[in-house]
Amino acid sequence: MTISELGSLGEVIGAFGLIVTLVFLAMEMRLTRQAEESRDLEQVQIRIQEFNLAVATSPSLSAIMAKWNKLIDGHYQPLPDDITESSIIELFTEDERAALVNYFYGNAMNMEMILAKVARGTLSRETLRYYDTELRESARYLTVLGNMTIPPRLGRKYLSNSVKPNRLTA
Repeated sequence: MTISELGSLGEVIGAFGLIVTLVFLAMEMRLTRQAEESRDLEQVQIRIQEFNLAVATSPSLSAIMAKWNKLIDGHYQPLPDDITESSIIELFTEDERAALVNYFYGNAMNMEMILAKVARGTLSRETLRYYDTELRESARYLTVLGNMTIPPRLGRKYLSNSVKPNRLTA
């Protein structure tokens, strides 16, 4: 074998090595992206668990949320059509309404984070479908709790036809 032939063989081996390297890098990037999505989903789930733990460890908040869940027939159930801002004012004291507003607004900001992660591509649209009911109902709950500022992504996606836009949902 001549030096020229060895050089050609080296080029073929080098090209093959380049292809193997590119395939490896593509697989590594895919695995890294999946790990990032899992980490982001875990972060969202931890925040949801923290919200639920806050309710479970606070007797007063737990009582308020039990009253709310009884009103809507369960946890994150659809908001009944007959529940309005005025009926909430009749059923809940000012302090209870303040607790509900703080709880649901904090939860809405968490839901806003989910939508931001989906928009950035760090959470898949398939994952969003899992949270869809909770996201929609969180947005709807805010509509009966008074003059609230609804987080923009949540308002645009779930309330575009049912609520007058405010400065953040417009």
